[in-house]
Amino acid sequence: MRKQDSGALALLLSGLAGRYRANSDYFIQVDFTFTIGRRDFPGYLRTGAEGLLLSYQAEKRTMDFYAFLDFFQAEAPRSERAVLIYKERGAQLILEADERGVRSRQSDAPGDTDKSKISAVLPDRDYIIKPSQAGDLLQAIGIMGPDGKIRNTMIRKYNQIDHFLELVRPMIEQDRSEVFEVLDCGCGKSYLSFVLNYFIRDILKRRCHIVGVDIAPQVIEASRSTAQTLGYHNMEFICADLRSYTAVSPSMVISLHACDTATDMAIGLAVRSGAKNIACVPCCHHELLNQYTFPGLAAITKHGVFAARFNDLFTDGLRTLKLESLGYKTRVIEYISPLDSPKNLLILAQKNAHENLIAQREYDKLLRALKIYPAIERECMGIHDEN
Repeated sequence: MRKQDSGALALLLSGLAGRYRANSDYFIQVDFTFTIGRRDFPGYLRTGAEGLLLSYQAEKRTMDFYAFLDFFQAEAPRSERAVLIYKERGAQLILEADERGVRSRQSDAPGDTDKSKISAVLPDRDYIIKPSQAGDLLQAIGIMGPDGKIRNTMIRKYNQIDHFLELVRPMIEQDRSEVFEVLDCGCGKSYLSFVLNYFIRDILKRRCHIVGVDIAPQVIEASRSTAQTLGYHNMEFICADLRSYTAVSPSMVISLHACDTATDMAIGLAVRSGAKNIACVPCCHHELLNQYTFPGLAAITKHGVFAARFNDLFTDGLRTLKLESLGYKTRVIEYISPLDSPKNLLILAQKNAHENLIAQREYDKLLRALKIYPAIERECMGIHDEN
C-alpha cells in the first residue's frame, strides 16, 4: 500500500474500534492477509481460552482487539496489499489497502444454507426468521436438520416462534432503550430467547441482553452450550427459582407455556421488576379450579370439561385484569391455531400508567365475591407460599 494512505487507514481502523466496542458481544473473528511480491501471509484473530488469540506466521499470542488494530496498522505499510475481514453475527466488514488507496465495504455475513433445500411443506407466509438466512441458528436449536430442511416434527414449533415474533415486534420497535433487556421466565430449551436474540441483533441491528431463568439445571446447561456454539456472548442462563430471582427494569419479560402458577410467577416477577412489556402464553390451569363456585352455573359446571375450560378463561381473565389494575395496557389473542395447541392464548401487556382504579375495583370485587386469593395476587406482591 502507499505510505500516503496511512492516515486513511488509521481513520478506518478507528471506526472499526468503535464498532467492536459497541458490538463486542457479536464479534466472531478477523481474517487478514498481507501480500508481499507473490506471497500471501495470512493470519487471524479469534476468541481463545484466555481472550483473543492472534495467529500470524506460525506465531500465536494473546492480544486484545485494540492492540491488534495497532499491529495491523504497523504491518500494512510494509506490504503491497493488505486485506482485513472483520466478522460479526449477521454482517462482515472488508477493508483493503493497496496501490489504488484504502477502501472498505460492508456486506451481510455469507450463509451456507442452500435455499433449494428448504422444506417445501412450510406454509406460504413471509417468515421473519428465514431458513435461507438463519440456518446456523435454526440448526443449533434443533428446528432445522443438517440437510438444510426444517424438520417435519418441528414445523409447528417453527411456526409458533415465528408468529410469536410477529406479534411482539411492535413492542420491541416502540421501545427506545439503548440496550433491549429480555428476561425469559421458565426458559426451558430457550427457543424464544435464541430467536429473539437473532431478531433483535441480526435483523433489527440493535443491542440487547437476554437472560433465561429456569429451575432445571439440565436445560440451563443445554442453553449455555447452544449460546456458546452460536457465539451469543450477550446471553446468559441462570438456574434459579422465579419466586426468589430478582431483576431490574427489563425491557420485556416473556414466558411460554409456564405450567399453572409458574405463569403467575413470571407475571409477578415482571411486575415487581418494573418490566415495560410482558408477553406470556399460559399453559395448564389448576390452582383455582376447586376454590370457587358461580351461583346459577352449577348445572353447567357439573360437567368437568366445562368447569376446566371455564377455569382456564377465568384464571387468565384475572391475570389480565390484575395487570390492567397496575397500569398495563393489555391485549389477549390466539397466537396460533388451536389445532396446533389448545394452550394458544397470548397475553400482551405494556406499562402506560401507575394504576387503573376502575380495573382495581372490579378485580377486588371478584376476589371478595368468590372468596379467593389467587396466585397472581400473591406473586405481584412478592408473597410466596412456604411450599
